[in-house]
Amino acid sequence: MKKLSLVVAVFSSAVFLTGCNQANSSSNSDTAEVVAIPVEAAMARNGEISSSYHTNATLAARAETDVISKSSGIVEQVLVEEGDYVKAGQLLAVLENERQRFMLAKEQAELSRLDSELKRMAEMYQRKLISTDVYEKLQWQYDAVKASVDLAELSVRETEIRAPISGVVSRRYVKTGQLISQMAPQSLFHLVANAELEAVVHIPEQQLAQAKAGQAAILRFTGMLPVKASVSRISPVVDAQSGTVRTTLIIDNSDGKLRPGMFAQVELKFDVKPDALLVPKRAVITADNQHSVFVVDAEDKVSRKEVHLGYSSDTTVEILDGVATGEKVVVAGHGALKDQSLVTIVTTREF
Repeated sequence: MKKLSLVVAVFSSAVFLTGCNQANSSSNSDTAEVVAIPVEAAMARNGEISSSYHTNATLAARAETDVISKSSGIVEQVLVEEGDYVKAGQLLAVLENERQRFMLAKEQAELSRLDSELKRMAEMYQRKLISTDVYEKLQWQYDAVKASVDLAELSVRETEIRAPISGVVSRRYVKTGQLISQMAPQSLFHLVANAELEAVVHIPEQQLAQAKAGQAAILRFTGMLPVKASVSRISPVVDAQSGTVRTTLIIDNSDGKLRPGMFAQVELKFDVKPDALLVPKRAVITADNQHSVFVVDAEDKVSRKEVHLGYSSDTTVEILDGVATGEKVVVAGHGALKDQSLVTIVTTREF
């Protein structure tokens, strides 16, 4: 009887302990199911996005030239300095031109004499007092001297160095008193037309169908606000070696803030959608060429939904289907999630 009582007591204890363990296990299981995973979320919204291409470029002047002298002589005056803005035709420097002016005065005097004589002979010719041969020879002589006067005037003008284009004097090479030789032409000034600048970029052949003249572009410089530009022209030829197309951008620089030679990061905007459905790029999970996002429902549970993407930018991406405007998508904490996981939203990000 004592042995039987002992066996019953041990069995009862085992049953009690087993029941307690099962109760504890059930309690732990229930607790695990209600643990919510902390995540960051963002609300899908409508906004503007564009199809774009990013590259780099160096700014260049649309027009620049070296100014040389067509005449020989000593520099008498230098009228501009580096950094000065000049207009086309503006006087930049003057060479000594005393000899040229004397030659001009001589030819003008001879032309004046022949002019008076020709008028006198014209009256006599009309009255048939001189022959046609004499009158025509005098006319030819007058024309030759007039041409000499024109050449002398040109020689005087060529001693005045004028700007061939409007722009800024980027370099001044000439000095007062310097001898300029026509036999060895040298640059006196370097002018740069910087009211409009251009930048040349090379876009891939695959983007050629989207690129059009007049499209907008954004240029970004270190320490400066972004600058707008536009596509001026696109080469009709694809470079066979690089597979790219030469594209020229025009930049308005009427305020003079930009300089030729500056380095820019270029964003070409091929197409713009003003009302696209957008989510942060961080919300998209890509695996095996398929894209998906975790969407948080009203009960704070997530559903993994497959999506199709459209245009993308640095931080956002367009969703073509799979998500609706106003739905919350997970942007951080994906690693611990699976379909129907319970989450708690720590932060709702704006983008």
